[in-house]
Amino acid sequence: MKKIYLILIILSGNFLLAQDIHFSQFNLSYLNLNPALTGSFNGDYRFNQNFRNQWSSVSEPYRTFSFSIEGKSLIKKIPALHLGIVVFNDEAGLGGLQTTHANLSLAYSYGLNKDSTLIAKGGVQFGYAGRSINFDQFTFDNQYNGRRFDGSLDKGENFDQSSFSNFNLNSGFGLEYRYDVRKIYNIGFSLFNLTSPNQSFQGSNIPLDMRTTVNLSGDHIISDKMDIMPSILYSRQGEFNEVMIGTNLRYRFNGVNYLKKNLYGGVWYRNQDAIILSAGVDYYQWNVGLSYDINISELESASNNRGGLEIAITYIFTDFKPQIRRYKVCPNFM
Repeated sequence: MKKIYLILIILSGNFLLAQDIHFSQFNLSYLNLNPALTGSFNGDYRFNQNFRNQWSSVSEPYRTFSFSIEGKSLIKKIPALHLGIVVFNDEAGLGGLQTTHANLSLAYSYGLNKDSTLIAKGGVQFGYAGRSINFDQFTFDNQYNGRRFDGSLDKGENFDQSSFSNFNLNSGFGLEYRYDVRKIYNIGFSLFNLTSPNQSFQGSNIPLDMRTTVNLSGDHIISDKMDIMPSILYSRQGEFNEVMIGTNLRYRFNGVNYLKKNLYGGVWYRNQDAIILSAGVDYYQWNVGLSYDINISELESASNNRGGLEIAITYIFTDFKPQIRRYKVCPNFM
């Protein structure tokens, strides 16, 4: 008789040693990278959406979707406090194994020097974390009648539960040095799954390991119309490590910073896994990024080097606040 643990390990690849979601365009998935990045943008509101489709050439695709909305300085009495909501859903392979998180995100920023070119940021996320699976999509030995598979036969397996939910907590810290609009440097440190939520469908205790992430990024001018945007990401969760390094080059169609018309592209490397090609465009308040993973791991014999397609869309909204100027009316005789 097949054990459900073995089935899930084979088909989902992340049951006993569960891992968090990850995006190749990690710099464009802000609240999944670091809670301290809440409100870290020029504007009043930021809407961000990420979609990833992976391993469609090997098995049932793994799909990850994330959406976030942030408001900057929503509380007038505490202008350095920023609020956001981030939701993601991940469906892994056969069986419809789904992971869903919905978190409230708060961050506070503080200028460390007089001109606020050096800013410290701290953030926290907390909320719902849940998992579910459709056991009806699996087949078992008891459903083989001696000649063929018969789905009407009893599975011969008892499952404690097909879904569960629990509380989760994340935190992060960051430093930003902004020399000017084209010389910006960031470093961040974040901790996810501080509550180590249980991941077992069978009643046993299988905690989700805490994930530690360190990221460094820069935005540096190299000519009148060209910028370089290197980044490094290190993430560790349990026995798993992820290292990503690479850069984008951005071409500016005009020199006006508030009228964004930019085109960029780059190459990235994820250790022992993939080479990632990326491209994107800035158009006024919109940013759209595309990337594709070229698989170079031991799975390439099955994947034919095809990994994952990813799309990131960001829109920043600025609420125009007209300034009312009051002038003193002069008497007619003057």
